[in-house]
Amino acid sequence: MRVVSLLFVFLLPLNSSNAFETSGNFWESSRAVFHVGISGSSPTGGTWNAAFIRAMNAWSEVSNFEFIAVNDYLDPCIDRGVDQFGDGATSVDFGADVCGTEFQENTLAVTLTAGTCLNKECTGGFSITDADIVFNSAESWAIYSGALRLDNTSEFERVALHELGHALGLNHSTASDAIMEAFVSDTNTLQADDIAGIVSIYGGGEEVEATVANIYGVSLVAPENSTLAGQNNSRNLSGSLSGDDNQLDGKSLDLYQYTFENDSTVDIQLNSQAFDPFLYLVRISATQAAVAGSTFTDDNSGSGNNARINESIQAGTYWLGVSSTSGNATGNYDVSIISNTNNPSSSFDSFTSIYGVDVLVNPNPSISGSLSLADFKFNEKFLDLVQIETVVSSKVRIDLASSAFDTSLLLVAVNSDQSLGSLSLQNDDNGSGTNSVIETTLPPGTYWLGVTSFAPDETGDYNIAISLVLP
Repeated sequence: MRVVSLLFVFLLPLNSSNAFETSGNFWESSRAVFHVGISGSSPTGGTWNAAFIRAMNAWSEVSNFEFIAVNDYLDPCIDRGVDQFGDGATSVDFGADVCGTEFQENTLAVTLTAGTCLNKECTGGFSITDADIVFNSAESWAIYSGALRLDNTSEFERVALHELGHALGLNHSTASDAIMEAFVSDTNTLQADDIAGIVSIYGGGEEVEATVANIYGVSLVAPENSTLAGQNNSRNLSGSLSGDDNQLDGKSLDLYQYTFENDSTVDIQLNSQAFDPFLYLVRISATQAAVAGSTFTDDNSGSGNNARINESIQAGTYWLGVSSTSGNATGNYDVSIISNTNNPSSSFDSFTSIYGVDVLVNPNPSISGSLSLADFKFNEKFLDLVQIETVVSSKVRIDLASSAFDTSLLLVAVNSDQSLGSLSLQNDDNGSGTNSVIETTLPPGTYWLGVTSFAPDETGDYNIAISLVLP
């Protein structure tokens, strides 16, 4: 077969509808290595590199395609002159022109792809071997979420999402508000049409669900991509209410578990043509009890009779409940989740204990932290304390994991005056490698989890996962 090199150019115009379009070009290996070494940061905070990698990950998370980021700089214009088709390496940067050619008027960015024809007539598209992206340096750029700014500051991450879609083989979409729509808009996350487009090329999109043990004995699942982090996130799921589902007040109920790693503004929409939807969002504690003041419900805030919850929430783990307004209603439904946060962070209460150690009050089943030089030091080892509570007697497994240090996990009961109770456990290496595990039954009460290291002066990130152990 004759191999012919081809070049395809994609433009993103300024400013601002329902079907994706594919170019017929694709990566045969379903993976691409991107050299990401853009210098500088947004005036609003955050580096261009981090935002671009988030955009790469967003596409990888919803399909079987894998973007791999290499943290070094490579000029995207190498071998990109007239009648040249790139150097075979994929890269990105800002530029005053498109590798020697002026940007067209109102163009924010350009994606250049090249590859080899799939047949000798070159009529069936080509196998992409190189994709380079150039952002127009003459534009004013920043990283932010939400609506486009009125001062014409272009938002980098949503443009990166769009251009990466072209690099994957997607053309512009006619779907209103899709990231792949021809004109940049207030949309800053992948939408259902974008996801359908990429899945049509590379496959994927199947929801892999894990059953979650809980104190109520109800059926509860955590979808594969049930953790949302970063500034902009989107998730979609479909399901069906049936008579075999959980029952609440005589109505069928499906429950899903999602974790928001940052304080976020969430927009959750539940749509169904089969029944009048009712939507729940309930924050849960480390042992899966509802957290007071963190329950949201809605009936008809969406379009028509559909339900919608649009709220600012604290970081944590939440149960998303799908039900109906009337008993015995069944049928298919769709849920979309969009979360945004301007400054990724988690606002939890803390206090200084009677022992002089700071204690973080974090009720979540999943807890992330870091031992640092600023932490309290005991016996030459840094120590973090996290407070959790149980409302019913629960057998729990607590996993402490770190790739940075040899972990040691403490668990103590705490009285109302902060004195230590009768329960006191410690573990070093019951987990895999040098990780730690404690499995025990916790009566109702308050507990401190202590995170420290086996050796003196060790620091680094760690994760705590708390799960229930059923009989």
